[in-house]
Amino acid sequence: MPSPLRVRRNRRGATHWAPALLAIALMAGTGLLAAPSAQASAVPARPLAPRPAAGPAITVGSRTLHRCGRSPLAYCGSLDVPLDYSSAASPDIRIGFRWLPATGAGRAAGTILAVEGGPGFASAGTEAEYVAQAGPLLRARNMLLVNLRGTGSSTPVNCPALERYGHIQAQDGPAFDRAVAACGRQLNHTWRYRGGSWVHASDLFNTAYSARDVTRVMTALGTGKVDLYGDSYGSWFAQVFASRYPARLRSVTLDSTYQVIGLDPWYVSTVVTARRAFDQACALSRACSAAAAGSHSPTATGWGRIAVLAGRLARHPVTGQTTTADGTRGRLTVTALTLVNLVNNAGFDPVVYQDLDAAGRALLEQHDAAPLLRIAALSLGFDDDNYALPEFSDGLYFAVSCTDYVQLFSRDAPPATRLSQYQAALAREPAATFAPFSVAQWTSLDQYTEAYSACLDWPAPARTIAPILRTPPLVPPHLPVLIMSGTLDSLTPRLDGATLVAHQIGPSARLVTFANLTHVMLQDQNDACPASIYQAFIRRPSRLHQLNVGCAARVTPVHTVGTYPLRLTGAAPARARPGNTATRQALRAATVALASVGDEVSRYELLSGNIDRGLRGGKIRFSGGNVIRIALRNARWVTDASISGTALWNQSAGTVSARLTVRPARGAVVHLTARWRPFGAQDQLAVITGTQGGHRLRARALAP
Repeated sequence: MPSPLRVRRNRRGATHWAPALLAIALMAGTGLLAAPSAQASAVPARPLAPRPAAGPAITVGSRTLHRCGRSPLAYCGSLDVPLDYSSAASPDIRIGFRWLPATGAGRAAGTILAVEGGPGFASAGTEAEYVAQAGPLLRARNMLLVNLRGTGSSTPVNCPALERYGHIQAQDGPAFDRAVAACGRQLNHTWRYRGGSWVHASDLFNTAYSARDVTRVMTALGTGKVDLYGDSYGSWFAQVFASRYPARLRSVTLDSTYQVIGLDPWYVSTVVTARRAFDQACALSRACSAAAAGSHSPTATGWGRIAVLAGRLARHPVTGQTTTADGTRGRLTVTALTLVNLVNNAGFDPVVYQDLDAAGRALLEQHDAAPLLRIAALSLGFDDDNYALPEFSDGLYFAVSCTDYVQLFSRDAPPATRLSQYQAALAREPAATFAPFSVAQWTSLDQYTEAYSACLDWPAPARTIAPILRTPPLVPPHLPVLIMSGTLDSLTPRLDGATLVAHQIGPSARLVTFANLTHVMLQDQNDACPASIYQAFIRRPSRLHQLNVGCAARVTPVHTVGTYPLRLTGAAPARARPGNTATRQALRAATVALASVGDEVSRYELLSGNIDRGLRGGKIRFSGGNVIRIALRNARWVTDASISGTALWNQSAGTVSARLTVRPARGAVVHLTARWRPFGAQDQLAVITGTQGGHRLRARALAP
């Protein structure tokens, strides 16, 4: 189980958090927020107050909160807590939070406490996703989003060199490690104890202290027992919180989790899971499995083709112009290390599973680098983007990673000794551990994926505060714990991750595995199954072990791309229906048109703006809200045909309808309409009608 990424499941709303967080930050600076709360371990006896009117300010428990959102209604506040709980002379820091009152009439039944991952993301920034996953539960329940110390409005850790680094160069290597170390030194010269000495703060943003902060917020608000949800690092936090403060909890949900106790510093289960997951993603796709079986590849497995691609890129990296995540053109070089990062990104980004196999075959068999360059630019541009404050704190990521996560060296050793220990560990590790990649290649990946070397020069701890103090079982047998894991999640995999956590939690835990889902179940747009199980669990936590989870095995597989044809003649023709009189070229044009729109549907979530470019040219513009309008102008999926027209993607209904014109370099123009479900079953067909000259086009094709 790797230390989870700073990037969570890709949802469009997650890329635009700044306004909400800015409102929280401004509120925190008003001076209207009260002093530290009562003793954190005390469980409030008083019930939650009735739902308040939607005024500019409300009182919740002992706190006055100010409205900071209208749809949904939300109130913001903060609480001062000690930076260093071990010292009476500690300065205070501020913990910001967001309170969403239950929307129904009468007294609230309880509170959902949702905690974001990273580490480094602010929980309040994911409000839209948490509200969506809770759904009707929020009619009877409040929602509390606490920004953990160092994130968002909670005295964010701001290390400017790290915040800017991703826009300059790759986030690995000695220069990057020095920037991380400088952040640690900055933290040790930011606050002073009463009396004047510097606070050694580089180890004070640990998970145990964050859990203590949250209990103080709960006490101040008078929440009583809460339903705690955590995803990715948030699930790591939730294990720590549940083991230390089980009396504060009604239930716990761990979404995409990994173990606190016994964490493997090599995270070998990532590559073990990836080997199986890439095979599975292609095998379960009719388009990919058929194309791979008919290809000239020397191997019959998805991971085997990645191994061949890794060797090719190690010998001859690929360089060329491609489309970046912001829709502009840029020059990119794809190396074996790039492929390491893509393989890791797939664990939380199904678009990599969708595109990489076919892109690799295009390069290996057709010497066509365009698809590989394009998926690399998109994935690295979004998944490895350097998010800015307040949405993500780079410094906090390492303040936690370098303090709480196990390393390949001793944190207590001086830097020179740490380096020797690290190099010795690399030399001892079997060469085949991460095959087909070398140990050196794998450990040189983006250090926000795994901080293998980034913490080498982080300041040695002045104190060690273990995240978990008790031995398994980690929670009492009466506390229900739902653990959710996806079969395609290689970042926090079921293997050696969620399975071990379930054993460590104890008999009150139940692990539910979801087929074909990646990292963070409850923010995956592929299927509604995780949300239905989560909501049923929160309604009746005591019935966890009797809960019907049958839908988890039936989640739709990823619509993995079959091929990237260079020319129209290389495209598989759509299947003609009765009444079709159009040519075979028109049937090929139909599949090319659908593939181009399907490609944009998958890319939209990862783009940083509303403009994209076709695989081989042309422009695409997105507009609208729940119904996304995709306007194509001379978009090229193949080199010898252009596609123009409009597609409407209704995200609520889960359908795409398109009216398109395909202009081949030779032959008559094809006009067509089509309708399909982009996340439907693998054998679901798109219905196509249209004309080519005086001929009628009637066909069906696999939905992209």
